[in-house]
Amino acid sequence: MEIAERHQWQLNALTFLYAYTQYVLVHERVMAGLPPEKPAELDKPRMLRLAKVVDDMILDFRKEDGLTDLERRRVIRLAREIKSHVREKWPPREPSLTEWIASAAAHFYCEEHINNGYVRMGRVFDPDMADRFLERVEFCRGQTVTITTYAHKVADGEQLTYGETNQLEVWKEDAIAHLDNLDSDFGDIKMYVEF
Repeated sequence: MEIAERHQWQLNALTFLYAYTQYVLVHERVMAGLPPEKPAELDKPRMLRLAKVVDDMILDFRKEDGLTDLERRRVIRLAREIKSHVREKWPPREPSLTEWIASAAAHFYCEEHINNGYVRMGRVFDPDMADRFLERVEFCRGQTVTITTYAHKVADGEQLTYGETNQLEVWKEDAIAHLDNLDSDFGDIKMYVEF
């Protein structure tokens, strides 16, 4: 594998890791009845630090250098910790409406961050890749805006409309299916940084 390709996989791992920190933060905000899109006083300092550490690694990432051995080991440690936080946020067997909204919001914000990360990665490594993921920006943004509206309604004690309830049912299936991807995603993070 060429060095540039190895470094691209490393940046991919960081992108996933950062997106999952946002999963945890958004979930906690929605469960507390707060706007998912805005930092909140309840944001746990540890999770904020984890998000900042990963974000700093992304901002400092250089195509030519990739991750050092020390940074690669650090990413694997961070991934183990972040994965445990994400698992704690998964819907229980009989989730409430708020738990479903929180799970869907966390999932969509996570997906949006991954997509935006791919745009950034494409700008560094592959302009065609950036273009492909730029085409999804509006779709991802639309999902986060919609679920944010639902979260606000539920937090304010409003009922979801019939159409909103049906849409949430569709998203529930996606959220359940995504649990199977969690182990795969974190396995990929480990594999990507070890290339």
